[in-house]
Amino acid sequence: MKKIIILPLVILAIGFGGFWYMKKTKAKNDPIQIEEQVWVVSVVSIKPSALSPTLTLYGRVESPRTATLRAPTQSLNINAKVIEVPVLEGETVKKGDRLISLEDKDSIFNLKQREADIVDIEAQIEIEKQRHANNISALTHEESLLKLMQTSVERLRQLQKLSPQSALDEAQQAVEREMLQIISRRLEIKNHKARLTQLKAKRVHTVAQRDLSRLELARTKIIAPFSGIIAKVFVAPGDRVRSGDALLSLYDNTALEVRAQIPTRYQDTVLEALAAGHQLQANALVNKKSVFLQLNRVSGQINPDSGGIDGLFGVMRGGKLLRLGEFLSLFLSLPKQSDVVALPFEAVYGRNHIYKLVDGRMRGVTIERLGEQVLASGKSQILVRSPKLQVGDQVIVTQLPNAIEGLKVIK
Repeated sequence: MKKIIILPLVILAIGFGGFWYMKKTKAKNDPIQIEEQVWVVSVVSIKPSALSPTLTLYGRVESPRTATLRAPTQSLNINAKVIEVPVLEGETVKKGDRLISLEDKDSIFNLKQREADIVDIEAQIEIEKQRHANNISALTHEESLLKLMQTSVERLRQLQKLSPQSALDEAQQAVEREMLQIISRRLEIKNHKARLTQLKAKRVHTVAQRDLSRLELARTKIIAPFSGIIAKVFVAPGDRVRSGDALLSLYDNTALEVRAQIPTRYQDTVLEALAAGHQLQANALVNKKSVFLQLNRVSGQINPDSGGIDGLFGVMRGGKLLRLGEFLSLFLSLPKQSDVVALPFEAVYGRNHIYKLVDGRMRGVTIERLGEQVLASGKSQILVRSPKLQVGDQVIVTQLPNAIEGLKVIK
């Protein structure tokens, strides 16, 4: 019984002894030291100064003087036939040049009829004037004749016993008839002015109809309202057009403008410069040739889905290189600003964040983006400003995917 109890105890003692021996005799390793990773970066030493920012904008050429010429309204011919189209799209025309000819036969016939109406009314006026002169002359004679007839009646009355009653009655009737004639003549003379006024009003109306016919005839020749370039021709000889149908469009190439959107973050800077009277210049390259522009004004409204306000640039030089609707890249120069730092684009994280190297670690700085600067080499730099940037500060210009505040770096 005792052997049965002692045997397990011996086995346990041997096991604990073996574990203790193995623990005492195991090899000892040094603890693993975890070192913080250091990233190699490039830095630039900065010196804030007064610089002129440049904005890169993207715009499209347009013209405030763009006209779409349409078929005129004709009183007789509803459908006008296109006879001739002597111009083509892209051609340069001068003010007054004939662009399209429409059928004019109906207008010519209508004009001749109106001119004949004027001749007729002029003849009626002349007849009325002659009739009035004749009435005045006739009235004088009729009044003299009436006096003679009245004298004759008086004589017959005095000789009533010697002359028959019928002779006196006939003389009296002749006097009454003459008096009626004189009354009628006087009425004619009195109404002369009204009749003449009526005829003159008809003449004014007829002259207006004649002038309208001349205008309709002139409108059959579509004339350039200003000098410019034909943008589009919508018809060809033989087409029939109704009143208001588009015939062609043209634009004044001397009044071209470029509409470019100014981003919201630069909007205040641009508006303040304009309000201060600064002339903001811009340039663009078209076929490797420079086009010089000036910001004249900004749009009167901002579209809800836009990222800024539209600037309207007038063309100073090089306008002949531009075409309506052409897309351009503009470089707008802003007035000089103080305490500005020029950095490579790689230095900026997101929209407005950079890092300085301070005591071997990254320190974040929130900056204000002012624009760009184009170097003589053609490379662009971004211009920024911040009260936390001082002379001699070292700004990190290496883009790190895991850049965070306090990250350990080395240059």
